[in-house]
Amino acid sequence: KAFGAIARIHSGGIELTERQRARLDAFMRRYVARTRRSKEYTEQHRPHLADPRVVNGFRPLIKEIVYQIVIERSKGARLWDLDGNEYVDALNGFGMSLFGWQPDFVLEAVRRQLELGYEIGPQHPLAGVVARQVCELTGFDRAALCNTGSEAVMGCVRIARTVTGRSLIAIFSGSYHGIFDEVIVRGTRSGRAVPAAPGIMRNTSENVIVLDYGTPETLRILKERAHELAAVLIEPVQSRRPDFQPREFLHELRALTRESGTLFIFDEVVTGFRSHPRGAQEIFGIDADLCSYGKVVGGGYPIGVIAGKREYMDALDGGQWRFGDDSVPTVGVTYFAGTFVRHPLALAAAHAVLEHLKREGPELQARLNARTAAMAEDLNAFCREVGAPVEVKHFASVWKTQFTEDHPLQDLLFAMMRSRGVHILDNFPCFFTTAHREEDFIAVAKAFKDSVLELQEAEFLPRRVAARAALDASRPPVPGARLGRDIDGKPAWFVPDPDVPGKYMKVGA
Repeated sequence: KAFGAIARIHSGGIELTERQRARLDAFMRRYVARTRRSKEYTEQHRPHLADPRVVNGFRPLIKEIVYQIVIERSKGARLWDLDGNEYVDALNGFGMSLFGWQPDFVLEAVRRQLELGYEIGPQHPLAGVVARQVCELTGFDRAALCNTGSEAVMGCVRIARTVTGRSLIAIFSGSYHGIFDEVIVRGTRSGRAVPAAPGIMRNTSENVIVLDYGTPETLRILKERAHELAAVLIEPVQSRRPDFQPREFLHELRALTRESGTLFIFDEVVTGFRSHPRGAQEIFGIDADLCSYGKVVGGGYPIGVIAGKREYMDALDGGQWRFGDDSVPTVGVTYFAGTFVRHPLALAAAHAVLEHLKREGPELQARLNARTAAMAEDLNAFCREVGAPVEVKHFASVWKTQFTEDHPLQDLLFAMMRSRGVHILDNFPCFFTTAHREEDFIAVAKAFKDSVLELQEAEFLPRRVAARAALDASRPPVPGARLGRDIDGKPAWFVPDPDVPGKYMKVGA
């Protein structure tokens, strides 16, 4: 009765049929019954734990299932919640995990360091070793260590302003660069940046411009203002739009920044070490001036890394000088520090990760990338077959579910996948790891497909029969036609081209 009352009273403007309401009530009851201890935990700690994640996806209509699943333990690609439910992890630490939870080679390294100690203050023997490893894999000259990806991005921007003497930076709509004020902004039609969240002062965005990513108009604007720019900050493949990979745009931008003396900064907190040992720089064939890293390189521990060319990285410590002569730091420095920078446990984990990546080589990422692509293709083919307005976009081992139309309760897809044993958060990018076995990929795909079908059965998503009929190879629209895909990847019929022997033309084109 409580669920029914919520659906009637707090519909949020959504009109539900009696059948839809019954389906929604039944699903929410099942969901709560399965994860009751997670819900009780949320209620118990809401008075004193202020956690934005707890209201992720909140809407009055489904408020009874708006709570995080509380995980008690994990190993490899699997998680277990307070109720004892087992999940295949699709979220994987928002991209932090590339090797699954508690990989043995990281555990062994951290245990050794625990025995030795985790003192803060004096220099740690692994600091220089990890910096050298980062440089070997990425091709950069120097590296600096910090605690988070946000800090690393902030450090890159500070270095750029120090070495160029300029203030303005350019970023792109749709990118995510962390939580410091200057990058929590949105663009206006004039290209100006304004704060995108309460509590951020307007003056913090005065030296930021926000432009569309990958467009000719953006290149034109940047050419006009290049002499003003300290840096162009780029998430080369946006985690919210992983299918958009503007290679030519990036190369033109690299040439433009090189000519104007503007620093070209890649934010590879997500793509770094995940897509390739050298990250998106290798994928796109580009050498950035500075790069920020995080997530994967920490092996499960909090870390951020700034890496770059020597002439820019020297702004952190003054550059090269030696003992025993009259040499001194050669350049002026900016300020960058933190109590937990170079934490011994994070260093031990990063050292183990970087050794593992070097030993395995690029084939490690290539295999995982290929398996992710295969699953995305399978899910997209399924959605076309059943006529569901859903697509899976991907880059490397990053994938994201996108709806091609708006339907009020479409986001139930994610809760339905959780109810089928896949840990996933509403509308967040997902990530696979080398710990995922074939049975894990199969489980994720099955949960996705069954959830789409349940949404269609409940009439929360449409089912367009025409999409299925178009794939019926036994019913060609004209004699001799065969099935294929057009330039957009959509199913289509083709017939021999009478003007070009051996080629085919699209029916109706």
